[in-house]
Amino acid sequence: MSTVTRNRRRQTRHSVRSEEPASVEFEAAGGSAGPRRFTIVNLSPSGVSFALDPELSRLEAGTSIPQVTLRIGECAVHGELLVMHVTPGADSRYVCGSLFYPATDTDLVKLRSVIAGLEVAGTD
Repeated sequence: MSTVTRNRRRQTRHSVRSEEPASVEFEAAGGSAGPRRFTIVNLSPSGVSFALDPELSRLEAGTSIPQVTLRIGECAVHGELLVMHVTPGADSRYVCGSLFYPATDTDLVKLRSVIAGLEVAGTD
């Protein structure tokens, strides 16, 4: 017997156009190599999913990642991530789904502007 699980997401996720660079940057735990950059899979007003290298697949739900930068085109949005899941992807990478908390009101405005641009681009 199968069960139906209600989707907990209340906001639409938006893919970022392939010609527009989009990444998540943060310092990996114990990483003395500096900030790491990961490709954004999709984005919503409350969260972001990104491709994660296998060595970081041990991140667990509930892990907080401070000092994160989302880069979408020329726009940089600063904040903090809360990992919700890490799931194996189609290739050797994993997909990390997380909530995103903008650092400041300015960052929140920038994020909303980026999302609005993705919404408009999606209607073409």
